[in-house]
Amino acid sequence: MNSRWQEIIQLLMKSNDPMTSEQLAMHLLVSSKTVRNDIKELNHLLEQSDLKIESIRGKGYHLEITDNKKLKQFIQERLDSREVIPSEPEARILFLMEKLLLQSYYLKMDDLAGELYISRSTLKSDIKLVRGILEDYNLVLDQKPNYGIKVIGNETQIRFCISEYIFNQKPVPLDDPADWLSILSKRDLEIIKTSILSNMRKHNIIISDIGLQNLITHLAIACKRIRESNSVEIVHEELRHMKGKKEFAVASEIVQDVEAGLSVNFSENEVAYLAIHLQGTKLVHSNQEKENINSIIDQKVYNLVTEMVNIIDEKYYFNLSDDEELLFALCLHLMPAINRYKFQMNIRNPMLEEIKTKYPLSFEAALVMVDVLDEKMGIKIDENEIGYLALHLEVALERIKKSSVHTKRCLIVCASGLGSAQLLSYKLKNKFGDGLDIIGTTEYYNLKHQSLTGVDFIVSTIPITQDLSVPVIHVSTILGDSDVTTIETAITKDKSIIEQYMHEKDTFLKQDFETPEEVIRFLGNHLVNDGRVEDDYIDYVLERESYAPTSFGNLVAIPHPLEPRTNASFWSIVTLNKPIQWGDKPVQIVFLLNTNMAKKDDLKPMFHILVKLIDDNNLLQRLLQCSTFEQFKNFIIRR
Repeated sequence: MNSRWQEIIQLLMKSNDPMTSEQLAMHLLVSSKTVRNDIKELNHLLEQSDLKIESIRGKGYHLEITDNKKLKQFIQERLDSREVIPSEPEARILFLMEKLLLQSYYLKMDDLAGELYISRSTLKSDIKLVRGILEDYNLVLDQKPNYGIKVIGNETQIRFCISEYIFNQKPVPLDDPADWLSILSKRDLEIIKTSILSNMRKHNIIISDIGLQNLITHLAIACKRIRESNSVEIVHEELRHMKGKKEFAVASEIVQDVEAGLSVNFSENEVAYLAIHLQGTKLVHSNQEKENINSIIDQKVYNLVTEMVNIIDEKYYFNLSDDEELLFALCLHLMPAINRYKFQMNIRNPMLEEIKTKYPLSFEAALVMVDVLDEKMGIKIDENEIGYLALHLEVALERIKKSSVHTKRCLIVCASGLGSAQLLSYKLKNKFGDGLDIIGTTEYYNLKHQSLTGVDFIVSTIPITQDLSVPVIHVSTILGDSDVTTIETAITKDKSIIEQYMHEKDTFLKQDFETPEEVIRFLGNHLVNDGRVEDDYIDYVLERESYAPTSFGNLVAIPHPLEPRTNASFWSIVTLNKPIQWGDKPVQIVFLLNTNMAKKDDLKPMFHILVKLIDDNNLLQRLLQCSTFEQFKNFIIRR
């Protein structure tokens, strides 16, 4: 089974609704005909496990699951990436990186080409890309005639590259290390896991699931490399300093168990290296964090975090500067993060893509924090760390939201009597619950005597022509789907915001571009020529893009400058005839955010609405079919 078939199955498993061949093709960056042919072939393989990809007329493809046990068995047997022959360039690169990094001997080019079923010239092109990746880790690919190729370089960097590029790229199950680590036997991995956990409990230390996975991964890599006579070297001064730390004592006890169980000898340097990993993990004594958190917070880090939060408050109006819980949480994360950077270690964030998709504004704010860290300490951290910082910000924002939520209040006007009014009231309560406060009902003729103080809008079963101080929503007593949507819009204010941000002159449908930069330059030049932005506007948008791609999944990208640079808040929109690669995701709809310099808090509602759009796959597909601005606008407003 090739990698594209694997991805088709995974996409269908994740989707709650059927997916059309066009939708699948957009994700896979192939034609819909290729998808249909793949599914036809794939069904021959699936039927052996009593599984089937069913075609539902007018809706798309759906993975029919009648027996969950058989599905689980199929996943274990067929979707294990070690059994998949990579067919796409990106998958081949990952295969080659894994092959080269996990072998200590030279590999012949002909053997690699044969294993991948590709020509030697194709392999040479792939190897060129592999060399580029290795350079980022200060590693080189040595090539010897009649021997082949082999990765050489500093042992610490090799292990860092193995951990970062191979194991941190994969989704990780929490229960069984053997499900994500193939370099040691299941027995060996269980010994490592048991040793870490028993010593954590012994020393009354709390470690996160991700921290545990990182340590298991590190120890597994260390055992394999030591068995192949590859050891790390620690600078003498660092070794002396580390030996005085508690982490060194804990590492020594873990190593004793591993040495006895796996018959491998750890040098003092290797013990110190494990201690450095322990230091880079968020390790907190069970009672210490609760009882005396101030004693474990470094004052310099606290001052740095305070400055970070003050700056993002200035930029985004979050009002988080007085949130001590947030400040402590950020400190507890940054202290080991700084240590990880110092020793060139890494941390995996399995929630990264979801954080970027669901909480894009918090992710943007975290990027600002990273800028401060770089400016003050010369420390550059990667997206995994940024994602965790964003998550802390989102938690704090949710606390504020929960404490300051304003429930919308409405008055019901019904002409057909108390019974109908009560029916409508019950239906609204059933649909919106605590999200809508119904303050009462009244007849039309009594409306002029009714106080509208504190009322956000009126829900009426009859048209009301008189001029009132609050909006009126005309609905049916039966309360149909369109009525519900209209009320939902009034509650969230999305409709008025969307109409404020969308303009026909800034919307370009069914365009043809090849790269993200082409799209950004097209939209930017449109604004420059219109006199609404300065000539350097495009540079600021591209600069933001260089930090992390703004493709947030579901074919949507949301580029924007680092700082607001327009005199009004609005969207510049492009839809594309064909998806383009934007970072690591395909994109076909682009919303360029232009924010008013005098109203920076407009970013919040902008992102709030766009997150809803990203979540609605069916709406996005309809938007891609639109050929006029009115169609496009109406689909978004009526979603």
